[in-house]
Amino acid sequence: MSIDLSAIIAACKLAEPIGGLLSRIKKHRPSDIQKELLRAASQTGEFLVIEVEQLEYPIVRAGDINMGDEGDPASLAKYFDAFKSLCEMGYIDHASGSLFRLTSPGFDKARRLG
Repeated sequence: MSIDLSAIIAACKLAEPIGGLLSRIKKHRPSDIQKELLRAASQTGEFLVIEVEQLEYPIVRAGDINMGDEGDPASLAKYFDAFKSLCEMGYIDHASGSLFRLTSPGFDKARRLG
């Protein structure tokens, strides 16, 4: 599967705090998978989206941990979807290429989750 990083990058950019979006983000309760992603990235703040030819879905690396089970496409899809939704909520921003980073609200949320 070839992923289109430009769509994720666009989602990150659309999450600018306009029209009350920031207040909606603050009220949002992350899912268990979203919490796991935030916790795993809380130290470095970095995410990589890794495409592997043999896999149907990309691997999301949060910090130094590859999230999901490479032998289970459903698992990889869940982590990838959770990652994209964190971008849309403004917790993650695009840095360059396949590198993404926690935003300030993302770090705050990740550290509160402990």
